[in-house]
Amino acid sequence: MAATSIDILTPQDALFMADTLLADARSSEDAYFQQLCSLIHCVFLRVRRGVMDELRSSTNAEDQEILHKVDGIYAERDDILALLNDFGLSTDGRSAKANQHIIASLNSALLKLKSRVLGEQEFGLYVPLMAKANLQARDDALFPLIDKAQEFLEGDGQVMLLLGDSGAGKTTFNHQLELQLWRDFHVDGPIPLYINLPTIDEPGLDIVAKQLLRLDFTADQIQQLRKHRQFILICDGYDECQQLPNLYQSNQLNMPGHWRAKVFISCRSEYVGPDYRGRFQPPVSDNQQPAASLFQEAVVAPFSTDQILLYIDQYVVSSSNSQGTLQEYVNKLNRIPGLMELVQNPFLLTLALESLPKVISDSDQDLGKDQISRVILYDKFIEHWLEIGKLRLQASSLTSQEHTLFYDLLDDGVYEQRSIQFLKDLSVTIFVKQGGNPVVQYSEQVDTHSWKSLFFSPEAGVKIFRQSSPLTRSGDHYRFIHRSWLEYFYSRVVYDPDESLDDVADHSPPPISDNPLSLWSLISEPSILQFLAERVQRYPDFKERLLALIDLSKSDYRASQAASNAITILVKAGNRFHGQDFRGIRIPGADLAAGQFDS
Repeated sequence: MAATSIDILTPQDALFMADTLLADARSSEDAYFQQLCSLIHCVFLRVRRGVMDELRSSTNAEDQEILHKVDGIYAERDDILALLNDFGLSTDGRSAKANQHIIASLNSALLKLKSRVLGEQEFGLYVPLMAKANLQARDDALFPLIDKAQEFLEGDGQVMLLLGDSGAGKTTFNHQLELQLWRDFHVDGPIPLYINLPTIDEPGLDIVAKQLLRLDFTADQIQQLRKHRQFILICDGYDECQQLPNLYQSNQLNMPGHWRAKVFISCRSEYVGPDYRGRFQPPVSDNQQPAASLFQEAVVAPFSTDQILLYIDQYVVSSSNSQGTLQEYVNKLNRIPGLMELVQNPFLLTLALESLPKVISDSDQDLGKDQISRVILYDKFIEHWLEIGKLRLQASSLTSQEHTLFYDLLDDGVYEQRSIQFLKDLSVTIFVKQGGNPVVQYSEQVDTHSWKSLFFSPEAGVKIFRQSSPLTRSGDHYRFIHRSWLEYFYSRVVYDPDESLDDVADHSPPPISDNPLSLWSLISEPSILQFLAERVQRYPDFKERLLALIDLSKSDYRASQAASNAITILVKAGNRFHGQDFRGIRIPGADLAAGQFDS
């Protein structure tokens, strides 16, 4: 007997199909068609009630007869589908006319989406990225990333992983790829779909349908797309979603009855471990083991000198903030030791170009002495950002309440300080309430009494600070303009150089349970650790605070998490612990790799 299958129709449409068939059968004079409709109606009512297994194991003669006919229907399904089509019916139980309407509306929706993407996305500065084959490949074995992406699309691969440092340009590349795919799109071809993973609730389940719903596709259109279309998914920000499963496997992509797609996934390099490929590779259908042949990867390379020059040239031509020529900017970058090496990715290069006047003026006294670090560049940029924000608020139309509040802050000289505190509070709350997921969804109707209203409500005392902050909004979703800003401000919760030693001395230290280093392990947050390590290298008092936490753990077990983070930060900063008495310290889970201790 042939294997029984009901894949002619989907179970969720069974009742609709059966009712439609019976209605048409009643008006038909064809006896065979009437018999066929009655049979399918009977079968699908049983399937819909989930009793197929009962039907197969039943000894009832009527059930056995139905089962025999079901197998016959499956064996001759092509003839039956053709017959149904002759009678103006499709395999989802709708009339051909109804399906034609759905297809027409779907094509219209796709073209509208194409127009929206091509019309809205303007990403300004972009220099084509270079990449290497994987994390182990030689740094000089590079290729154009866009060529690798095109090769993947034309081949048999199903997943391409894009790795790169924070700010390397992964998101910008993803948007550029999306733009190129939409420019080349035709209505019956693969559909490009950019998905910002942190904005999706439970992206491990039915991620395509969730994104399409957000883009205002109807349930009928989504069903049609699932059955008949191929997608190119561009999944951005895997590392921002906190311990996601294998997206390809959990969404059952390219499995029978599920979405057909090729998938790009981007993730920061520092967030993957040595055995990362298993989290991205597609499984082999029979044994569910990763299929390396279906998996490709690329790692974004740092900017070369030529790429830096090309980027600066674009900035000079297109940015309203430009204050010099290409050569003048290059000269300024070269004046500060180590800055050219630091800005080998587009995000840090943009920060440097925007804040160079501030960096240069503050460095004139000791140029050539101290090498600028990533965290100092962020410090200078946020000063510049808040200054621009202040000027914009002064030029904007404020309500009476906003005007009074804003100018009171200016008169008291605390506008910048309160703005920084607002961002620090937001960052620590995101980590506490959302586990570090950088996207906050806020609805005034739903979240009036939640923690979100403290940062996103329309109240004057909130709006003033939000408007001048490095935050971006898309609909009801808010986030920092780059995830590294979330990490930077959290690092300033741990240690803020603007809080002088006198300020700290004037206040008794908080209970150890309230210390930000006590909240959780920072081992999984390498960017925060890097910011703090650079603070240690520049501010001796911070080093002493960390050593004090480690020492406290000897007598207070509640300090163990803070001590673990403290020693991890010191190790990352390259601190030498020679002669240090660490007997009895509690540092569970600390990362002591490369630590310099007495033998």
